[in-house]
Amino acid sequence: MDETKDVWVPLGTLLLRVGAIDPEQLEIALTEKERSPRRLGEILVEWGWVSSVEIARALAEQYGMPFLDLSQTEVEQEAAMLLSEEAARRLQALPIRFLPDRLLLVGLVDPTDVLAAEELRSLLGTGVCLNVVDIAALESAFARLYGERVLAD
Repeated sequence: MDETKDVWVPLGTLLLRVGAIDPEQLEIALTEKERSPRRLGEILVEWGWVSSVEIARALAEQYGMPFLDLSQTEVEQEAAMLLSEEAARRLQALPIRFLPDRLLLVGLVDPTDVLAAEELRSLLGTGVCLNVVDIAALESAFARLYGERVLAD
């Protein structure tokens, strides 16, 4: 039996393992995190050391959830419209498509936000299968769904 499977691994360690950052970068970012209300992932992305996709993939691994690449996934309009634009933006989540057994596949940016997950279940009124998505891809999906333009960096 693999006992390491259930061990929670810090985000920085996961990013080190895949070579996304080096130990010195992690040490600098952790020092900044102590002085700032921002999360480690936010700091690393802001500094350009990792992409938001790398953070999303690492968070998915960290919390044992699937990662869904929204840039490669078609969003079913009927599913997406089950959640208001206001709620989708506030919760940083989007219903993607219907699954068998009356489940709804939902992309969520922050797998640590238990209250958002609970609110999603309540608002949607059905069982949900949560997948971690990248914030930038979610914002692009919002732009496509709600008719807004995505600004280039």
